Formats: sequence, C-alpha cells, structure tokens
Amino acid sequence: MPLRSLFISLTGAVAASAIAAFCGRYGFAALPTSVVILGGLMLLMMVGQWSTLAYYAFSPKQLTFDEQAVVYGRKIYPYAEMSNVGSYVGKAATEILMSDGKQLLLRWDIWQAAEIWERLLEERTLPHLWRKVHDALERGEKVEFGPGASLDQDVLILREGRIAIATISTIRFVNQSDTGAQSRTLHIADEHQELSVDEGHLRNQHVLFAVLAEKLSAN
Repeated sequence: MPLRSLFISLTGAVAASAIAAFCGRYGFAALPTSVVILGGLMLLMMVGQWSTLAYYAFSPKQLTFDEQAVVYGRKIYPYAEMSNVGSYVGKAATEILMSDGKQLLLRWDIWQAAEIWERLLEERTLPHLWRKVHDALERGEKVEFGPGASLDQDVLILREGRIAIATISTIRFVNQSDTGAQSRTLHIADEHQELSVDEGHLRNQHVLFAVLAEKLSAN
C-alpha cells in the first residue's frame, strides 16, 4: 500500500476511534456507533475543506478576461505584467505571479467553464512571455520554467536530465491518479532517453512548448 494511502487509512482509523470515545464520554452513547462515527468524519471532512469554502465565500465574484488584462473583483492584472503562470493540484488552480511580486490565485473549482478561461489566459499571455524568453535566449541566457525545467539555445533540462532540442522525438503528457488526486507528468524523449517532470513543477509551460515547437520546426 502506498505511504499516502496508509497514512490516510491510519488517520481515519485514529479519528474514528477518537470520535467514538468522545461521544461515549459525553452522552452520545445511545446513538448507533456507525452514525456517530460517520457524522464525526463528515465534520472532519468539512474542516479539511475549510480553505476551499473560505475561498468560495470571500473571493470576488467578478472574473473577466479582457483583451489586455484579467479583472478580478476590483483589481486589474495586465497580461503584459504577468511573469509566471503555473498550475498545480492537478490543474485545479492557476497561480499567477506579477512582475511587481503580487500573486493571483484562481481556483477553477468555483468558476464555470474553467477550461475556456485557462485557454484564454494562455493565449493572451503568450505573446508577452514569448518575447521575454526569446530575447533572453538571444542574449545567451538560460531561462527557467519553474523548478522542474530550464532551457537554453540548444538544450532542454528536465529535473537532472539534459536533452538536445534538435533530437527531441516525442512530447507527451501522462495522467496519473493517486488515492483520488489527479496529476499529469510531462515526458520528453529522443532516441536514447526519456525525461519526465510533474506538471506542478512547471511554470509558463505554454511558452516552453511554443519555443520548443519553433526550434523543432526550424530544424
């Protein structure tokens, strides 16, 4: 059994025992044990989801993708000033870092048509971010795409592995599921090796793919 699954099972067993002991001590013993435990576990699940509930309750209700900026509540976030766009928790949220250090978190589980908004965000940030990456590469600099990837003029680095861009033969995502948590892993290979990295370790991946596509087509 994976350690995560074992930990969840042990935590559930300890919580259930504690709930049963508490209810017996404070006068709920007359209720069926299964009802008491189920009710207690449901309460614990609600507590565990508190951050999502709080985000839904207190986040602005207006989310607009204009031609030049994201309007979130009363705040405006221009695409040209976005320096990092990254997804995590199996694409359940997108974190945006602005050039002035401010952060914007969009949790897609509370917005309808999330895939459309994600696609719009990528399309409208791509020209600005691509230009910055292209200029940096022309200066001979290495560009970081989060903690999991970096790129220079000729080589892509994924985690600890290096692969020459000109030799890349396949680029694909593999979906994974671990005790209900969804994730995707990026796999890039040539004839001799295959490198991989969790999508959650990537930033500006749409820009990375655009640059790779440009370089591969040139070759």
